Amino acid sequence: MFETFYGMEHTPFSRDVPTEKLYDSPPMREILGRLKYAAERQLFAVLTGDCGTGKTTTIRRFADRLDRGKFQVLYLSDSKLTPRHFYKGMLEQLGSEAKFYRGDAKRQLHREIELMRGIHDIQPVVVVDEAHLLDREMLEEVRFLLNFKMDAQSPMALVLVGQSELWDRLRLQSFAAIHQRIDLQCRLGHYDRAQVGEYVARHLEYAQG
Repeated sequence: MFETFYGMEHTPFSRDVPTEKLYDSPPMREILGRLKYAAERQLFAVLTGDCGTGKTTTIRRFADRLDRGKFQVLYLSDSKLTPRHFYKGMLEQLGSEAKFYRGDAKRQLHREIELMRGIHDIQPVVVVDEAHLLDREMLEEVRFLLNFKMDAQSPMALVLVGQSELWDRLRLQSFAAIHQRIDLQCRLGHYDRAQVGEYVARHLEYAQG
C-alpha cells in the first residue's frame, strides 16, 4: 500500500530483496571474502553474530556469489537437528534416499561427495544455520564428519552459522576437539551510524527502481 503512495517500484527492507541489490558494508565484504576462501579450500568456518545482524542474509549473498559450475551449496536449518536427520537432509538435497542407520548414511554421503568431486569436479559447501541450537551430540558429529581418509583431507567446506553464544560454547574446554578444527571464524557486528545511513539509502534506491 505505501509503495503506491510513495511511488516505489519495489518494497524496501523486505526479505526478498535480490542479493545484488543489498547493502555491502566493508565488514560484510571482508566476511564474504573469507567465506569464499573457505569454500575454495574446503575449510571449516564459523559465522556468528547477535540477533538481527544479518547472518542468514550473509549466507544468501555468499551462496548466490558462488560459481554454480564449481560449487553446490547444501543448506540445513533445524533447531532439533540430529546426526541422522543431518545425513538424511544432505543426501536428499543430493537426490539420494538416505539409509536408516547413521553410520551407513554417513558412508553414503561420503560416497556421494567423492562422486561430486571426482567425476563432476564440484565442491560441496555445507551450511548449517541456527547452529547455536545444536546439541552436544550433533556438534560432536561435526568432528567425525570432517574426518575423511584418515584425516588426510576435508570432504567438504562446512559453515556453522549461529548467534554469538555458539562461539562461546565452542571455546569451552569440553569442545576443544571441535574448536581446534575450526579454520576461520567470522563475526558480524552491528552497523555504526554512518553504515545505517548507507543501508537505508541503498534500500530506498532499490525501492525507487
